[in-house]
Amino acid sequence: MDNCRLEFVEKLKQKTDDVLFKLPWPAINPNYVSGLSILTSIFFVAANRQPPLPLFFLSLTLIFDLLDGVIARKHRLQSHEGHMVDVASDRISEAIIFSAYLTPWYYLFSLNVLLSIYSHQKNKHIILPLRQVFFVFYLVGFV
Repeated sequence: MDNCRLEFVEKLKQKTDDVLFKLPWPAINPNYVSGLSILTSIFFVAANRQPPLPLFFLSLTLIFDLLDGVIARKHRLQSHEGHMVDVASDRISEAIIFSAYLTPWYYLFSLNVLLSIYSHQKNKHIILPLRQVFFVFYLVGFV
């Protein structure tokens, strides 16, 4: 079952890359794009009382999180350091976003930190897609 899930994820990533690689992405350092996701997370929290700005900044955060990997793969800039920057920026972004929503999001964030450490030790990619789930909850108004 685990192999089936991994194959599905890889096929989905390949299909997404096939579409996104056709766009003219600049050959910039993907770590800068990861940094932008942290910056837009800060803007999300700062604009939290002024709808629809928070939704805009949360959307940008998720887009930058997607694009850092796309740019790295398209321009063959993948590296272990880049992966570590991506994971760290994802957790920092989550910490910033969930700082305003302690329960249950911050507990889930803590679990994601532990999963990130475990993933690094076992060389497997195991995380919860918290910001994406949070985006849906925010969009529907459950947050």
